[in-house]
Amino acid sequence: MLNRDDFLGARRRIADVLDPTTPQYSRTFSNYTGHEVWVKPENLQRTGAFKVRGAYNKLSRLCAGGARPGIVTASSGNHAAAVAWAAQPFGIRARVVMPEDAVQSKLDAVATYGAEIILHGKYADERKSHAREIAEADDCVYIDSTDDEDVIEGQGTCAMEILEELPDVEVIVAPVGGGGLMAGVSRAVTVAAPDVKTVAVEPTGSSSMYQSVRAGAPVEVDVQTIADGLRTRKPGELPFSYVSQCVDEYYQVSEACIVDSTLLMLQRMKLLVEPSGAVAMAGVLDGAISGSGRKVAVIATGGNIDLDDLSSLIAGGLQYEWGDSMRPE
Repeated sequence: MLNRDDFLGARRRIADVLDPTTPQYSRTFSNYTGHEVWVKPENLQRTGAFKVRGAYNKLSRLCAGGARPGIVTASSGNHAAAVAWAAQPFGIRARVVMPEDAVQSKLDAVATYGAEIILHGKYADERKSHAREIAEADDCVYIDSTDDEDVIEGQGTCAMEILEELPDVEVIVAPVGGGGLMAGVSRAVTVAAPDVKTVAVEPTGSSSMYQSVRAGAPVEVDVQTIADGLRTRKPGELPFSYVSQCVDEYYQVSEACIVDSTLLMLQRMKLLVEPSGAVAMAGVLDGAISGSGRKVAVIATGGNIDLDDLSSLIAGGLQYEWGDSMRPE
């Protein structure tokens, strides 16, 4: 398994291409939850999501020594954009398999970065299977969005930054879908700061990782959630291995809570996040962190939400009866 030096090496490889995402304190969310809540705004990262960490780390390793293989990947959008963006400085041909119902803003971003887009299926396993077929047929390299140790290593750099930026942090909360981010975060914390707890939050309608951990092996579940980046019917073997061994706690949130958290982060913190990017905060607001007064870092994973979808969420308004501390001032 990855060790502390692996994550430090990944930090050095990707340091020059990242934008700073310094944690932001939220008085409102702290007052509401009784904890000291900080948000790591990866929605402000290059391409609008944390995914650039794993993608660039993977391509850096792949192209070490001058190799320039063609690549193909599969993604609902954020990993696709990250791979397309990362491929540019290496001069690599990139193809990405995206869902037939992909968010238009994510399609536009991938096209802008110069990758060829192939639409196929609606779920992660369908996309990945098709991408592997293309890679085999065309003798190019398939890059999995989660089931790849170089990608996991890159994603774990997010936790390494948090541990430096908030040296007295007690809990780090992240969403889990396919598990690449949570695998990297939980493993990095385990090897660098074992006293810090990690909490994985999933939509109730897409709980493949939690169900797999309960079963002791990856299992397939039905998926229905607004959080398109977390629609995973079955986690990969590698992220499951890391998450099942390293994550301390799991929590599931409803669709209404996800929507509300998306709107509240925009309203109260002025952070535009997509529903997948608001899932970790949804867990914190819904009571995922026990006790009181704990210093909590919440990873806002991405901000690539379609404006029409955002308009619909705003028109629907908040669904929960939040306390006074959550109301507009």
